[in-house]
Amino acid sequence: MLLPRGDYQVWENFSLTLPEDLTFGPGIHYLSGANGSGKSSMITKLLLPRLLKTSSIYCVYLEQQMQVQFTTVKAYASVVQPRKTIDSESETIDFLLDNLLCAWQKEPRPCYVVMDESLFATRVLDFLQANLPSFSLIYSAHTQLVKADQTILFEAISPTRNEVYVSRP
Repeated sequence: MLLPRGDYQVWENFSLTLPEDLTFGPGIHYLSGANGSGKSSMITKLLLPRLLKTSSIYCVYLEQQMQVQFTTVKAYASVVQPRKTIDSESETIDFLLDNLLCAWQKEPRPCYVVMDESLFATRVLDFLQANLPSFSLIYSAHTQLVKADQTILFEAISPTRNEVYVSRP
């Protein structure tokens, strides 16, 4: 998945500048930056719309504030699997990952898992590594939770604009 270089206005008074194309292929991609640097905005305004429009992939999104997602998945599970109970965020994540795996087993496609400030990065990564030959895990966090193949940095340029770029070793 490619985000072309350019300026992206993600809110009325806030934009993200990508001086180079960003590519999210197989592997682990860590979005790093301070609070308010645009990590969540990039996920919700740039990444997810592109991923969700791509019918040739599977995409699971784990929200930063999971309460609504937890309630929605709990209700959905009660309809499609009447004896299934979901009582926690971790069970919500397990349910979503199990559904991803079932879909992939029926029809293999590239799999993207996007996590915004989730404390379950290690759990999700362990599941993906154990069950899928290839995947793209994109996660934002204030500290690096798992070793990344690509670190994407968010740096303030002005109060209304941040630059987003791949960290070079």
